[in-house]
Amino acid sequence: MRVIAGQYKRRLLQSLPGNDLTRPTSDRVKESIFNIISGDIADTVVLDLFAGSGSLGIESLSRGAKKAIFVEQNFDVAKNIQLNLDNLKINENDYILIKSDVSKFLSSNTLNSKVDIIFADPPYRSEWYAQALEEIEKSNICNENCTVIFEMPTNRKIQLQCNSEGWLKEDERQYGKTKIEIWRKGLKE
Repeated sequence: MRVIAGQYKRRLLQSLPGNDLTRPTSDRVKESIFNIISGDIADTVVLDLFAGSGSLGIESLSRGAKKAIFVEQNFDVAKNIQLNLDNLKINENDYILIKSDVSKFLSSNTLNSKVDIIFADPPYRSEWYAQALEEIEKSNICNENCTVIFEMPTNRKIQLQCNSEGWLKEDERQYGKTKIEIWRKGLKE
């Protein structure tokens, strides 16, 4: 696994041996995501939920994001994210690594800043997809036109709940057994 473009282009990232906890985003899917949002990355604050190797947040930093916030519950996986950040010599002021369950993190939202882009790549068997937008909305973590990119199996979909109004699905793409949905806050149908 590698960084595709930007300041850390072609640099390798470490990942723990694969299972549903650490299933890295394929280079093909990652490249597609960043092609879609390429004009939106510069000077943003990104939130990498279920961060795994930290690949999506690190790719964002490489492409000009001003800060990346990584949320990962598993201690060993979080240590691996820190190893990747250290190996790339990413400035400590440019990221925050939070060891927490995503739902607990969102419900407590102790950050002093809002985010512009959220990457959410939970384990494919996770039930979190069902309440994802509602939890994100309740957290009050999003800037005005926040974008959320969900990675999921093709048989899943994100749905609006009554507490997550103001969100609109902007794009959906499928890559083999993987699907991404891109949702934006503040868009009108």
